[in-house]
Amino acid sequence: MDFIKKHYEKLILLLLLVIFIASMFHVLNIVKQTGEIQEHHLQIPTRDPDYKIHSPDDPIFDVTELLKSTSLNWINPGPRNPADADHYSDLAYVFPISRCPFCGKLIPRSYMEKMEVCPFCKNKQIGGAPFAKPPVDSISTATLPDEVMTKYGINANDPDAIYYDLDKDGFSNIYEYLKKTDLADPRNHPPLWQRLRVIDVGKVILPVRFMALNTLDNKDPKMWELQINNGKFSDLYMIGRELEIEHKFFRIVNAEHKVADDKGTQKDVSVIYLKEVDGDRELTMTIGEPVRSFADKAILEDSANPGKRMTVSVGDSFSLGNHLTGTESYRVKSFDPKEKTVLLENPAVFEGDTTKDKTGVAMLVTTFGQVPPQLKVRIPKVQEGFGPEGPYYPGMPEPVRPSRR
Repeated sequence: MDFIKKHYEKLILLLLLVIFIASMFHVLNIVKQTGEIQEHHLQIPTRDPDYKIHSPDDPIFDVTELLKSTSLNWINPGPRNPADADHYSDLAYVFPISRCPFCGKLIPRSYMEKMEVCPFCKNKQIGGAPFAKPPVDSISTATLPDEVMTKYGINANDPDAIYYDLDKDGFSNIYEYLKKTDLADPRNHPPLWQRLRVIDVGKVILPVRFMALNTLDNKDPKMWELQINNGKFSDLYMIGRELEIEHKFFRIVNAEHKVADDKGTQKDVSVIYLKEVDGDRELTMTIGEPVRSFADKAILEDSANPGKRMTVSVGDSFSLGNHLTGTESYRVKSFDPKEKTVLLENPAVFEGDTTKDKTGVAMLVTTFGQVPPQLKVRIPKVQEGFGPEGPYYPGMPEPVRPSRR
């Protein structure tokens, strides 16, 4: 007992030392087990789809035969007007439909087969001209033949595989098949303008914006700080400084501090006044309010680069593509702010109709886009593996670990 009283502090330190050593061995064991984790341990297991792909022509979808096989004894009363027979339905008997390539709405396929006009948009985008012919294939039934999927190594068990982009040219496999281009050759693709869609046409919103005004408790507007986003970054301006808008320089000539009542709260509605340096145009900017272009412009988006948009005017030229797909040049010939359409032309063609592409199709860009939504590129959602540089997906080259010397 006397020994414990005399050396109890040393015994406590010894106990703590033993606990510390045991903890270190435990940590080392954890580190060792972590080092033994291999790539296959991190792979997310995949499972086969729990459904099957059926052709719309499969007998299981034949409503008439299905009704005959039941005790319902359903009688089709038929249309009241014989002229409506092509698109009559009593919700049991159906009729084929297609999507209008101009307004994007679903319409009876008979309008195309009879070469009429869309009952909704009246084919205004092509001057009211009737449909030339039905689509190559109905969007709802378009699929890849088994031999094509085998040829290109497309996973037949993945129902979305036909919508992937095998050659990374911005077009889905099924769209390229319908357009009769090579699914695996990025240089063999439909005209690149078909990836475009119109975001806006008219007096479009510019990226420049008046953000805030700080008077610094000074009554002289020349001493105020004006926070303006010039489209690239936000910066502080003062009266007399120049600002570039639509490739023209404007000088800030005055500022006015205003406050308005907005449902019981005070809202800053200060304004600044600008004048073109080498012209007569004047511009007023209000805090938080969008600034629109002086002339009609069009904002286009490339589906191969979602989110990246370009603003163009009539006569502007631009290029689409990259080193894989090759580049194609286009020029804006005209646009219609009311119909929200942009007509392009080939700047390399000087004779004949310059607005048609190499396939003979008029290069008219719409808000709907040339590629129907059902045929646009889809991103694989199921991880096929996990490499040293992160996850990789079907159609992507497997990541390669950099070599070390």
